[in-house]
Amino acid sequence: MDKVTQFLSAVKPYRDGDFVDRLNSFYTVISLVACTVIVSGWSFVGSPIQCWFPAYFKGWWIQYSLDYCYVQNTYFLPFYNKTLIKNYWDLISSPIDIPMQTEERDARLIGYYQWVPFILALVAICFFIPTAIWRALNKHSAAILRVPGISVKTICDMTSIVHHVEPTSRRKNVDKMVRLLDHSVVLSENLYGNIFMTGHYISGLYLITKGLFLINAIVQFLLLQVFLGAKDNLWGLRVTQSLVEGSQWEETGHFPRVTVCDFEVRELGNLHRHSVQCVLMINMFNEKIFLFLWWWFLILIIVNALSLLSWLIVLMVDVYNVKLIRDYLNTLDYPALKRKEFEFNLKNFMKKCLRADGVFLLRLISCNSGDAVSREMVDCMWRRYQSRYLKKSRDDDHNSLSPGSPYDTTDGDSTFPIEPTFTQQRNEQNPTTELNPLVCFSLKLLTHSLLRHLLHLITDRKNRHKSCKNHLLWKATVTVKSIHYSCRERISVQTIASMAMDTGNMDPSTRGRNVHTVATHIRQSLELQRELRTTGKLCGFLVYGKHYGAYVTSLYLFIKFLYILNVFLQFLILNKFLGPQYTFWGFEILRDLAYGREWQESGHFPRVTMCDFDVRVLGNLHRWTVQCVLMINMFNEKIYLFLWWWFLVVSIVTVLNFFYWIAVTISQRSQFHFISRYLRVSDNISDSLPEQRLINRFLRHVLRPDGVFLLRIIATNAGDIITTDLVHELWQQYREKQRYPTPPILPTKRDYEFDSADQDPYRNEKVPLTD
Repeated sequence: MDKVTQFLSAVKPYRDGDFVDRLNSFYTVISLVACTVIVSGWSFVGSPIQCWFPAYFKGWWIQYSLDYCYVQNTYFLPFYNKTLIKNYWDLISSPIDIPMQTEERDARLIGYYQWVPFILALVAICFFIPTAIWRALNKHSAAILRVPGISVKTICDMTSIVHHVEPTSRRKNVDKMVRLLDHSVVLSENLYGNIFMTGHYISGLYLITKGLFLINAIVQFLLLQVFLGAKDNLWGLRVTQSLVEGSQWEETGHFPRVTVCDFEVRELGNLHRHSVQCVLMINMFNEKIFLFLWWWFLILIIVNALSLLSWLIVLMVDVYNVKLIRDYLNTLDYPALKRKEFEFNLKNFMKKCLRADGVFLLRLISCNSGDAVSREMVDCMWRRYQSRYLKKSRDDDHNSLSPGSPYDTTDGDSTFPIEPTFTQQRNEQNPTTELNPLVCFSLKLLTHSLLRHLLHLITDRKNRHKSCKNHLLWKATVTVKSIHYSCRERISVQTIASMAMDTGNMDPSTRGRNVHTVATHIRQSLELQRELRTTGKLCGFLVYGKHYGAYVTSLYLFIKFLYILNVFLQFLILNKFLGPQYTFWGFEILRDLAYGREWQESGHFPRVTMCDFDVRVLGNLHRWTVQCVLMINMFNEKIYLFLWWWFLVVSIVTVLNFFYWIAVTISQRSQFHFISRYLRVSDNISDSLPEQRLINRFLRHVLRPDGVFLLRIIATNAGDIITTDLVHELWQQYREKQRYPTPPILPTKRDYEFDSADQDPYRNEKVPLTD
């Protein structure tokens, strides 16, 4: 019960949108999931259908008929022609007979109740898709569309927490959020220049998401009426009117409780047709659910249209944005400025510091956390603007760029952790984590120290066997080095990406050390790959791949290729398994469903089949042929139709992603621009030819393809800010090494032990560079 309570308490709406967004992505989805659970439980656990059978139907005949009538579509037939008469029991005057023509019966078929749970689940997914797109693109926009990404969810969650804390802590946390936004603006200016989407990406993406909500509601509204077989767009209004006027389902035919089921049974070579009257109890729930959904979708269409129009107006018309910031600033205590000077600075403040995305975030924070937090954020940003552009001061407290780092992290509150970081929680819960270079180095020093003290005691008491000390110390060094190199013998992409993601949420002191640790770990792993030597022709190819610095990248591309191969094989096997007569099985199934072609004609997942079996009676072999109902095929049809389309979509996306990674991996120009963009943030490089050559040497001799690949993965998962820190740290280490080069190592005899003179053509490259 505690697990259930914990799960229910975790189900809550996110604060990365307004109330209309939560109506679409949270409340509608929760309602649809609840309806799905109710209908599924009644349909597959209870008794969704009951029928009136003749007296000669016994035992398994009744069970067979019930299963058949549920999986086969029944049809509705009123009891009488005219309207409800005063004498309810007078049904003899004008009863309606069962039609003799099969076409007339097929025209009255009701075939939606088997699909209701699956349709409700699919509609719930469709209402969540716009929100998933919104969160994915605004968080990982740097890797997808080459624009700086701002995690709107993170900022809105932080402001919701800040709203409930004391004023002093709230002020500090507001300053942290303002620094985060300021860093994003600096990255957008230095990484990507003044492109069209810079400063308008988040707001434009939000408007697109609003449009997707509106389109989704309209499409779901229209598909609902097609699914229910409505003759016009006023189905819900007519059903509501009939309920208000007291008209029952016996007259209207909307979600009828009593239907007629026809089924055929083969007996002695003859085909016998039976018609039974059934009660669809599930339609009692379906009527309320779909009537509610019809009106709910109509309300969502109106609300989404108004919300989209209002956001378009406030984001596209600058007058409303200027008025919002002016109202916030007028409530704050600032020295009076002349009107023209104030208006000029206000527009300059909105152009350089806020932009459209900043104003959008302030409006979103105001919708979720109130005007108090928004006003404090404007106050903090305005003070930073004054210190930067009006007073022209460059103190560390308000400077977004400093010579020591890509942006200011010298202040004690310059980052934005409010809750304990994931790394801290993980270390508290599980102290035995994977060894990193700092742990290995500390273990090495500790072992050296302990052994030295121990050997001093031994050698002081016994002045003999002095060589024993050196021997044991050598053994300890070898042991610790083996532990140290076991941590470095391979590039753990998952570990490096996790460390980089955790670094982005740390306080300034820990963050600076951790950035240095991650950068050092990346550099040492890349250097270790360069120093690898081959011992045989069989594994030489892999070792040379590591030596060239392309092993991890090639392995990643190979895994991508395996993904493509797997999904294509699964697609072909599924298509072959479901029926070789169709090349594109999923398209044909949808076409059959669109044209009303049932399983009796197509043969796809038939509900009624024949079974032959032999029985020995008194030494004789009797063959029996019975007619069976396969209820499981009702589920198989939906499951395999979903899988077919899912494999198709996954294969297309995987192929496009595979070619994208090939392009960015092979193109040296793409790698150069990727690294140089991050280096320009710190203003430590220029466009001069020596600087460009130095960057090329940095790419060729330090990063190489695997290093650039790791930085791309970090940018995709951890964002631009931490990637900028890592590139800056790697660049500083490289410049420091160029300033104080390592003396060249003389080659040993082992370097020349080859079977042939040209077996090791890379020996000269293994000597550390001194230029």
